[in-house]
Amino acid sequence: MCRKVQGVLCGVVILLVIAIAVIPVFGQRQKIAVFLQAAVPVPTGQLEVLKSFATQRCSIVTGAGVCSAGELMYAQRLTETYIGNSISLEGMRKLAQTLDADHIIIFRVVRWQDQISFKPERSLLLIGATSFLNPSLQLLTSPLGLLFGLDKEATVGFFVTVFSPTGDIEFTTTVTATDRPLFSLLTADPMEAAKKAIENAFYQVAVAL
Repeated sequence: MCRKVQGVLCGVVILLVIAIAVIPVFGQRQKIAVFLQAAVPVPTGQLEVLKSFATQRCSIVTGAGVCSAGELMYAQRLTETYIGNSISLEGMRKLAQTLDADHIIIFRVVRWQDQISFKPERSLLLIGATSFLNPSLQLLTSPLGLLFGLDKEATVGFFVTVFSPTGDIEFTTTVTATDRPLFSLLTADPMEAAKKAIENAFYQVAVAL
């Protein structure tokens, strides 16, 4: 009987220790507002997808609470302050106060491009591999050799700025990522490059803050 009582008491003590350790962590959880905009042409649909992705990754990487898209729209409308190429110090303070945010992170897309290049060594490799074929088949496969030499690289760059609730700049960074998978001419995607860049940026922000 004594052993059972001791076991129960030990369990209660352990639960109390865990509760004491966990409660302050939740009490200190910060709230972050993440804005994403394009300084270069980006398809609207893809930009909206990236906004949602940035919100999700911010929560996962930093462990902070993140303002929803609805909260961001409401705060901008309420304060008549919109994130554009520039924003006043007072506007930033109003947004932070309305959102009750500890940090405001602004992602600006500064590079969004697909670049196609030609790699002659790859083309020559295929042409050499088909050199044993008869002349008629070689003639048919030669366009494939040229196509095999084409390479596509999707590159996306962000300029990231982190503001405090008082409007001061806490951290800035520029992040660029590329997507050049196998058969890149058909599969290279700026969206994949953008997602890589966003995730890399949040790891930097998490360390800096």
